[in-house]
Amino acid sequence: MSVKKEDPRAIRSKRLLKEAVKSLLIESQNLQALTVQKVTVIAELNRATFYLHYLDMHNLIEHVVSDIFDDLYKKLSPLLQLEPVDLDEQMLTFLDYFYQHRKYLSVLFEEKAFQKKLHNFIVDFVQARRDLQKIVTENTVSKDIIASSILGILMWWIRDGKHYSSEYIAQQMSVWMTRGR
Repeated sequence: MSVKKEDPRAIRSKRLLKEAVKSLLIESQNLQALTVQKVTVIAELNRATFYLHYLDMHNLIEHVVSDIFDDLYKKLSPLLQLEPVDLDEQMLTFLDYFYQHRKYLSVLFEEKAFQKKLHNFIVDFVQARRDLQKIVTENTVSKDIIASSILGILMWWIRDGKHYSSEYIAQQMSVWMTRGR
């Protein structure tokens, strides 16, 4: 059974459309202001190309968000390995991602669905770390508290605390990740 390779033109078009969404989010700071027309103009593609790849604007945004979570998983996956890793260094890598993309992530943070997805992502990550470290606990609430705390810190940092370094925030968050059991 052969795996069909995606056409490079399709890959390029999708990348341009996603980059256009991010650019418009930075510019307008409003998710509801995005339209197919605005996105295609910025991407320098036509509407037919847009609809060849996405059902509608919501579908494109879902793909952008999916890419964000794929990137976050890649940043955090070394923390889920059996080999010892420097937690502070990995947290710094994770936070640098948020800082680097803060301009459009701050818009997505305003959306309850994005917040919930990020919260669940963090809960799953905390559980995976516990499983790796063979930490058994009956208290599932603590994962939600940790995830809510981390999410709150991220949201505050991206909106109001940008003057704090990634190193400082990583140090503060690593306390939660290592001691919040």
